[in-house]
Amino acid sequence: MTRFIVTICTAKRPQMLSVALASLTKLTIPKDGTLSIAVIENDLTSQSLGIVEEVRKSSPVPIVYDLEKDIGIPQVRNRSIAVAIEQNADWIAMIDDDERVEPDWLLLLYNACIQFDADVATGPVRQVTEGPPPHWWKSVADSRKVTGEFRRDAYTNNVLFHSRLVTQDKLGLRFDPRFTFGADDIDFFRRAYEKGARIVSVAEAYVTETVPASRLVLSRYLARNYMIASSNSYFGAVHDGWARALRKRLPAIVRRATLGSAMTILGACIWPVVRRPGEKMMFKGASSLAKASGSLSGLFGSKSDYYRKIDGV
Repeated sequence: MTRFIVTICTAKRPQMLSVALASLTKLTIPKDGTLSIAVIENDLTSQSLGIVEEVRKSSPVPIVYDLEKDIGIPQVRNRSIAVAIEQNADWIAMIDDDERVEPDWLLLLYNACIQFDADVATGPVRQVTEGPPPHWWKSVADSRKVTGEFRRDAYTNNVLFHSRLVTQDKLGLRFDPRFTFGADDIDFFRRAYEKGARIVSVAEAYVTETVPASRLVLSRYLARNYMIASSNSYFGAVHDGWARALRKRLPAIVRRATLGSAMTILGACIWPVVRRPGEKMMFKGASSLAKASGSLSGLFGSKSDYYRKIDGV
């Protein structure tokens, strides 16, 4: 009997968690397998336990709950690993609490691991917004679009991996607490790859992420771009060494800063004459500047506080 567990980390988003859990309870379980769900809340007190207990009443899938009081994304993800090991899971899946899955999601990921002899399977994320998005907004690009493509990375927003990655008698991996501001999952799966884990994309195994209205505000959008660039840059410094990371990233930083400044100024000049094209150019320029400054700050270990504010509360 193969034991599967889907873990979901959450913080102060009970309504989103309820939607995510409802979708997980409808999953198709691989043949000769068992399934459980683990909710790990990252808070000082149990704010979402009531939601979990309500879903339990009608769920055909067992749901376990745990509380991680040490605030931080790597900390709560490490607690989810501990819970999965306690449940004797053979395969561990992860999604975010602002996502929902299709009934065949787990089956698609698992079948891909068997077909391609992979230790990790990861699928894309489709973003939908709460209400119409601003004309300048665009969804985050996702590279997981080719089934069977082997990769060096995966993300906890849509992944299934074998427990050998985390058990102490095998690879014994954990999320690195240095990455408190993002990229801890990139780091985790890159280390798994470097230790021989095979990671495969599964384009059909998508999840749907709800983008809260608060993330559709320009300041929040730019802060997210800054955070992503900063965390990726810091990841590069940790894995490649500071000098090599600087050589690799400095040309892109200079290019983004130069083009971003030019587009912002040009957009401001165009805006009084043709409003929408001017706005789009200004927003694109501001985005480039946010990415440039984020990349530069990440090289020097500066950490974004983006996740201190929780969207979709």
